[in-house]
Amino acid sequence: MTRTSTTTDSRERLLSAAEHLFSERGYHHVSMRDIAQELGIKQASLYHHAPGGKEQLFVEATERSLKRHRDGLSEAISTAFELEGQLEAAARWLTTHSPLNLQSMLEIDMKALSPDNGRRLTQLAYQSLFGPLIAAFEAAGNRGEIRLISAQRLAGAFIALMDGISYVSHAGHTSISMDDMAKDMIDIVLNGIRAR
Repeated sequence: MTRTSTTTDSRERLLSAAEHLFSERGYHHVSMRDIAQELGIKQASLYHHAPGGKEQLFVEATERSLKRHRDGLSEAISTAFELEGQLEAAARWLTTHSPLNLQSMLEIDMKALSPDNGRRLTQLAYQSLFGPLIAAFEAAGNRGEIRLISAQRLAGAFIALMDGISYVSHAGHTSISMDDMAKDMIDIVLNGIRAR
């Protein structure tokens, strides 16, 4: 194995561990010591890959996660031609991958970062999560499939619903699968709750 591939593997392991811990606990509740322990290395070794410390690791791990979500959502949405299928595919992506805890990230974690990093990650979160959904809602509106009020609000409501489904499921408050809950919510979004 070459030195470059060893360094790349080490960096991947570091970012994976940091991403996992930050996602699970949030920025404030993870220390460099926690990350080092997760990896089984000395804390000082972390600064070789992240001279900027905890904030640098959080930013890089969050960028990595958001880009993966953007690519995954875009790919999922592209597998269907009508909005209902696109939303079901997006829901499957969101409910089967690590939850982002977007509200907590935006309200708590981003405020702990430097203003530049906070703004950059907030913008990336919007582009990564809202962007693919906004495009799907706008395309459905252009096809006459839905009455388009605001693609941004629809994308935000959809993400909030998926976040809520993830919370209810992980908290053990229901025996219904996340997939079935998502399908019910998509049906409500597209068809309402009034008796037909």
